[in-house]
Amino acid sequence: MSASDERSGELYRQLIESAPDAMVVVDERGAITILNGQAEQLFGYARDELVGSPIEILVPERFRNAHAPQRTKFTQAPKLRPMGSGLELFGRRKDGSEFPIEISLSPLRTEAGLLVSSVIRDVTLRKRAETERKEVEDAARLSSDRLLSAVESIHGMLALYDAQDRLVLCNSSWRDFVSESVSGPVVGRSYAELLDLGIKARLYELGDEPEDAFRRRCLEYRRNLAGALDLKTRDGRSLRVNERRTLEGGTISTIWDVTDDVEHEAELKRAQAVAEDASSAKSEFLSSMSHELRTPLNSILGFAQLLQRDRKAPLNDAQKDKLDYVLKGGEHLLRLIDDILDLSRIEAGRIAVSLEPVGLAEVFIEVKNTLDPMAARAGVAFELGAVPPELSTVIADRTRLSQILINLGSNAMKYGKPGGKATLSATGGDGGFVRIVVTDDGIGIPLDKQKKIFQPFHRAGQETGPIEGTGIGLAITKRLAELMHGRVGFESTPGVGSVFWIELPSQVAAAAEVGANAPAASPLAKRLDQAESRSFTIVYIEDNPSNIAFMQGFVEELEHVTLICAPTAEVGLELVRAKLPNAVIMDINLPGMSGYDATRKLREWPETSHIPVIALSAAAMVHDRKRAEQAGFYRYLTKPVKVAELTQTLEELLVPRAP
Repeated sequence: MSASDERSGELYRQLIESAPDAMVVVDERGAITILNGQAEQLFGYARDELVGSPIEILVPERFRNAHAPQRTKFTQAPKLRPMGSGLELFGRRKDGSEFPIEISLSPLRTEAGLLVSSVIRDVTLRKRAETERKEVEDAARLSSDRLLSAVESIHGMLALYDAQDRLVLCNSSWRDFVSESVSGPVVGRSYAELLDLGIKARLYELGDEPEDAFRRRCLEYRRNLAGALDLKTRDGRSLRVNERRTLEGGTISTIWDVTDDVEHEAELKRAQAVAEDASSAKSEFLSSMSHELRTPLNSILGFAQLLQRDRKAPLNDAQKDKLDYVLKGGEHLLRLIDDILDLSRIEAGRIAVSLEPVGLAEVFIEVKNTLDPMAARAGVAFELGAVPPELSTVIADRTRLSQILINLGSNAMKYGKPGGKATLSATGGDGGFVRIVVTDDGIGIPLDKQKKIFQPFHRAGQETGPIEGTGIGLAITKRLAELMHGRVGFESTPGVGSVFWIELPSQVAAAAEVGANAPAASPLAKRLDQAESRSFTIVYIEDNPSNIAFMQGFVEELEHVTLICAPTAEVGLELVRAKLPNAVIMDINLPGMSGYDATRKLREWPETSHIPVIALSAAAMVHDRKRAEQAGFYRYLTKPVKVAELTQTLEELLVPRAP
């Protein structure tokens, strides 16, 4: 070999070694003749381990059987094959591991025969990157498909706008809605453009709202997203638009068909209005009924009380007994009126209770004293059971508790048997409650009536019987017990008797002192005698003659008080301005000007603004009292008047306080 050939061969070897990829040259038999260092590193073999070996040593075993025929076929018709021809090829390292490769083939005919030069490139990193990219693309495609599926599955309409307020995505429901107003593609159009097209196509029912005002309202909501935007469509549907900003500054808009909800809400409002009208009508009826009943009762009970207190012509014992029946009958009728009003107030949620420790022993005695006359008339022995010390005090409203026990006790009398017995007692209840029990051996309650016993106007089968009652006492009892955080119940056996009970929270404490030895208040007449001023004037504005007669009889006992009566508010106002009395007693329902208006006039005039006005009315509903408080009355008293209450009020006004 000449020096020139040696130099050419050395240059050729240097070129092969400097190649960035592995290079392997095989002869036409497939034996490796030449390789570079890159090939050694790539496959993990030493050069002398590969030279002379068949090329299949670098092919994975699973491809070797097929590789030899393909190589033979190539040598018969050799041609250039560039890198990246699309074949999925793999190489095998000395340690047996496989890796993806790309190969370019360059055939060369020499005097010694055919040589094939191959450039081999490890594409593991590229394949891995392609795999990862494909996984990302597949995940993104899957996420996009899911998003589109979710958007389409939304029952309402959905549209997505970009930061420039142009539509980028919508579902078919939204597309169908705007199809009447928009021709051609909708994606890429601005919100304002789509809104204008919808207004022009009369998609929306504007009612009396001008188009410009409707457009401004929609755009203002778009600028300041808060709450929801309610719209009506031309076909009568109600739509509710909710829009929110996206993180990219765009807007997502959801539109829901709330027609059914709006109609249901309208039905509820109509039903509520009907119920409120009915409640108002009932309140007006009860107020009117209360007024009409209390007015004659005022005369009956008022004159009866005056007869009891008459010191000039005192009654004999027989007359007092008869008068007691008059008072008891009137008071019974008054209780019936109060029961009806109580039930109305409770059902309307306008009654309040004052919860405090209440001694049962005292309440039991008061209840017994109240019910003893009724028990005597019914021929029923009414007894009190002992109250254990640990059960002596409950948390309740004293007045309402007495009302409940009187109601349960009176039922025991009414439904008892002559010669029978009723007992009021207290036992321990569950969970820190005291059970107050009324037991009787009366006629009992029929089994088919027991489920409705606490419902208003159910009287255990006695609705048409001889026993008097309204059938609302137990309903009031149950509601009052619940207001005091208690509960009620009963057991009854027809023909054997009944046990009614109320459970109230207990408080282990000593019974409150009765204070029976406290000094009684002095009578008003005596206090007036002791007052420095010996002359008092009261103007009484009232149009009912019997009420005027009662008040005159009441004042006759007060030697230093002059009563001036006026039948109308107009006349009464003139009397008040002329006489400047110490107090005014004002009826509310007067002919002409009402007591409210007259009192406001007195408050407005400087010369009469200081004169206290006592309201005396048969209107006893809660709203009547509230209205009276706002009108500026000193005190609001209801008819039938309680003489002691009226006496105390006048004493507060007429008798000077000790300094």
